[in-house]
Amino acid sequence: MNFVQSISEEDEQCSRKKNRDFVHVLLIKNKTFVTVTDARGNKKTGASAGCLEERKGRSRLSRYAAEATAEHVGRSARKMGLKSVVMKVKGSTYFRKKNKVILSWREGFRGEGVGDQSPIMYIHDVTQLPHNGCRLPKKRRVQIVPTIF
Repeated sequence: MNFVQSISEEDEQCSRKKNRDFVHVLLIKNKTFVTVTDARGNKKTGASAGCLEERKGRSRLSRYAAEATAEHVGRSARKMGLKSVVMKVKGSTYFRKKNKVILSWREGFRGEGVGDQSPIMYIHDVTQLPHNGCRLPKKRRVQIVPTIF
């Protein structure tokens, strides 16, 4: 029984050390989702470009809408009192768009305190990349028959 207690005590110590929150950023061609979760994966807050009131129609698809969404979620995360986060960015978009979204989340989190330390512990790009892809289908063999006119 002591063994089980020691394991549970170690788990509690590890959970206290790893009490970080995660910011999941999903960038798709036409959509942007930013979600803040705890270490277990429970959603704390999140938003997409559709929940912004000042953006309507096609302007939701732009890079600026992605930045505004990230800034909105950063502000709500600051109100919740988060200290340190790990960013997980997913999406096969340009690096410039990913960079802008990360910076705008940080700006929204900081607010007016420019001298504050950044809450982002590290950034992890979890975009799925094929190592070699699927095997191509066999090439079609078509015989060319000469036609005489």
